[in-house]
Amino acid sequence: MKGAQIMSSVLTVEQREQAGSDSYNRFEYQVHWIVCHIIGKLQEDAECIVFCEFHDDMAEFSPDNQQYQFFQIKTKEESSDWTIAEMSKREKKKSGNYKKSFLGFIFYNYLTFGAECSHCHFVSNNDFDKEVLLWQSYIEDGKRLQTENVTLYEEIKDRIKNEFSDDMPSNFDSVFEEFIQNTFVHKSELQLTTYESQTMGKFFNHLADKNIPSNTAHLILQQLLNDVRKKSKEKIKVPISMKSLVEKKGVDITQIGKKIDGNIKNSGNYDAFHDYLITQALSDKDINRIESAKTLHDTRWLNVNDVKYQEIVVVLRKTISTYCESCETNEFDNDLKRLCIQELQKHSLQSDSLDKSLVEVLYYEQKFSWKS
Repeated sequence: MKGAQIMSSVLTVEQREQAGSDSYNRFEYQVHWIVCHIIGKLQEDAECIVFCEFHDDMAEFSPDNQQYQFFQIKTKEESSDWTIAEMSKREKKKSGNYKKSFLGFIFYNYLTFGAECSHCHFVSNNDFDKEVLLWQSYIEDGKRLQTENVTLYEEIKDRIKNEFSDDMPSNFDSVFEEFIQNTFVHKSELQLTTYESQTMGKFFNHLADKNIPSNTAHLILQQLLNDVRKKSKEKIKVPISMKSLVEKKGVDITQIGKKIDGNIKNSGNYDAFHDYLITQALSDKDINRIESAKTLHDTRWLNVNDVKYQEIVVVLRKTISTYCESCETNEFDNDLKRLCIQELQKHSLQSDSLDKSLVEVLYYEQKFSWKS
């Protein structure tokens, strides 16, 4: 089956040697660019999976066509424009061999992954010179570079051919055609000195119509940044299943969108929640205790890496919902608490780190949501 063959190469080919970011700032820039890309995909309601540090700085998989796009994210301190010569420059390794250039690595993706690789992208905080922009202007308009500017076409082709001369692939010409027509460059809006505030601004703009407290928005953003950091550093062995790859290196845009919406729905609204608690048969001391527990719960619930806590909350919410629907009760009681403990034991989800008031928090959240 063609689909199975296409899937296999990206999931089974050993990742090429990654030089890694040569400074904390460059790594953080890459993390923030990936998060901005994720925010853009959320705004588009796109169905795709973003992979961090997988065969390139970032890869994007489309379930619809089973294809990948690969992204190199490169920064420069100086303000000089990128040239063809600089993008195809090879650096010497400690071993004495030369590693592939930026363009050489992009060509490698088309060569190795064939039909799986639909496009490649070179992203930088700096701009590009006239030759690079001329190349881009043709292919962006759907024109063939070889037809429109054969001199520029041959210059780039000679550089790539020289890079692969020691092990020239038999299909070099056809792969080069894919490479030259489907490789795009982008000047990033993110600047080396302001990328953190720019990312925050983009995320807050995305949530502008959600009407949530700023502290909740900050928590969501920090968890997303931490998730990308963690998955960028995660080491994997191939072959690997898609399920495991997503778990270790991926951010599923659809799932993260649902997660963010769920976090927003179940956090914030503290004033309205407080007003609701006042209407219940609760003392001021109990109200303060439940509100403190809710703040702790919201923080843990926003932590996308706290998988066990997510599972505990799902079980408790289901138990509480079933109980409230079957019992004509308007008060929290110990029967519900005992039932919740039993359900957690049944699912092997007991934890000493759980706040003792969590069941009450979820109970009153449930009643409050029904009221709303």
